[in-house]
Amino acid sequence: MTSFEALVSKIERIAKNKPHIIIGITGFGGSGKSHITNRLRDHFGINDNQIVRIDNLYGPNPKGPSIFDQSDWNLIEHILENSSAGKRIRYQGKDHKGKVLYFDEDLPKIVIFEGIRLLQPKFSQYFDISVWIDCPQDFAIERAKARDRSQGEDEETVGGWDTDWGPKDKKYFDTYRPDQLANFIYKDYQ
Repeated sequence: MTSFEALVSKIERIAKNKPHIIIGITGFGGSGKSHITNRLRDHFGINDNQIVRIDNLYGPNPKGPSIFDQSDWNLIEHILENSSAGKRIRYQGKDHKGKVLYFDEDLPKIVIFEGIRLLQPKFSQYFDISVWIDCPQDFAIERAKARDRSQGEDEETVGGWDTDWGPKDKKYFDTYRPDQLANFIYKDYQ
């Protein structure tokens, strides 16, 4: 059984007994979080706007020095609280280019949160399933660079994987050990 099949099986098993389940998917930048999330979206027929993508929740100082500066963690926790209470997915986010994004969606049976540095001790209570993508960081960084180049990013931006995002991912991993916080390790990252 592949990791994807095992994950689907776990989701189906837990979903039988709950009105909604919340899944958190994280890994290093470039590890395949969006790919797995999109496969789950397609498999379960989830509307894309019902997926909470951390990349749509940039914080006020995304280029700051802290490993948590990139995202708006207070807003993320608010969305997690509302989702666990069965409330609509309703929030205003901001992407990496500063574009304001509005979301107001019914809460689906399966709620997926996807993004970097998502598994933190303070959020563990919200996730029925917490997924760590077990992808070596050097492999993930090379894949992220290739993706960014294919999307037309300049070399200065691509270099951020070596000077900013990669080191922050490593510090997050070493500090929080998301592989130990997760209750599902996804091994089929290629």
